[in-house]
Amino acid sequence: MLQRMAEDMEFSECLDAAYAEEDPHRRIAFVAGFAMSNYSSTIGRIAKPFNPMLSETFEYVRFDKDYRYMSEQVSHHPPISACWAESPLWRYYGEVDAQNKFMGKSFEIRPTGIAHADLLLPEERAPDYPKARGLNCKGRVVEHYSWKKVTTNVSGFILGSPTIDHYGEMVITNHRTLDQCVLTFKPRGWRGKDAYEISGYVMDSEGTVTYEIAGRWNSQLVARQVGTGFGQLHPDVPIRGASSPNLSEEYILLWRNSVKPPAPFNLTPFAITLNDCPEDTLKPFLCPTDCRLRPDQRAFELGKYELANDLKNEQEELQRATRRAREEGSLPPHTPRWFSSQTEPDTGERVWAPSMVDDMLEYWIEREKVWQARQAHEARGWIDVDPIFIEDEP
Repeated sequence: MLQRMAEDMEFSECLDAAYAEEDPHRRIAFVAGFAMSNYSSTIGRIAKPFNPMLSETFEYVRFDKDYRYMSEQVSHHPPISACWAESPLWRYYGEVDAQNKFMGKSFEIRPTGIAHADLLLPEERAPDYPKARGLNCKGRVVEHYSWKKVTTNVSGFILGSPTIDHYGEMVITNHRTLDQCVLTFKPRGWRGKDAYEISGYVMDSEGTVTYEIAGRWNSQLVARQVGTGFGQLHPDVPIRGASSPNLSEEYILLWRNSVKPPAPFNLTPFAITLNDCPEDTLKPFLCPTDCRLRPDQRAFELGKYELANDLKNEQEELQRATRRAREEGSLPPHTPRWFSSQTEPDTGERVWAPSMVDDMLEYWIEREKVWQARQAHEARGWIDVDPIFIEDEP
């Protein structure tokens, strides 16, 4: 599940593009492109992910895209996963906390957590914004956005032809300018006429609409400035660089889906990279709670299904024994290692803030110390990290 959550990062280029825009209305449109882009990986992804253990973690670093990401399972009842991603240009953070409802013939997932993005703009572009803190943030200010995800519905699984759909309104708010971008995910309908379709607009703080938006969450998202075109913006309009190189400049391509060749379990090429765990260059330095080190999950991946089931039972028994020990007082109460629950000032809602030391993520500081110790052939483990996995090998 922590890896599934990390798939939000596939189209981080949308945030890079938002940072590069001078016009705040175009900026929020690109942030909206990022916010809806993760739905493109859900087609055919019906199987339920592994539930994380409490305190389970996941890290992911992309040098080519200049960002790093980490997450932690911060609560078991209710299940809540928190994440934090950072690049020199932006930050992305939030939580997955969904309410699931069985509807008889379908299954509905209603996310309740809030997602956030901070663009770290040069101070001269917005001198009145709050100053950014952190590594390489000198001369930068924070432009804060937030949104909630839309409802997901899985239907047709009783008949053996499951279909996934997303519907509802996603409202992206710029908390500095109070501009908003509203994306409406249309329900599929029984004929499938509106399958994947999205329509929307950007409006300023006074309610004036400045850009119209259209697209499909399986193909593309485009924008057009109000007053520059004729007729309704079509979700499938061809964009320059695709089939119509001589098309008018009136359209802005906010997002385009990547090529997703057939793969086991309908995993995307990006999703497959998340499970990579090289023996020499990554595994020795991972936090012991990283989900790639979980024995039952690894056994399942290797096709050792009976062993995986036995290991899963052992793993769950360890978790139950730990919970009993906490209830009896022989172990201290659980507290997340890398995040803490706080109130976000702009939204007034809960946010899981990462643990910081001198404005740097404590997780990456600890990770660096472990790496340096291994390079010097010193025995140093991760500090204050409880063992949550059984020790059996898959």
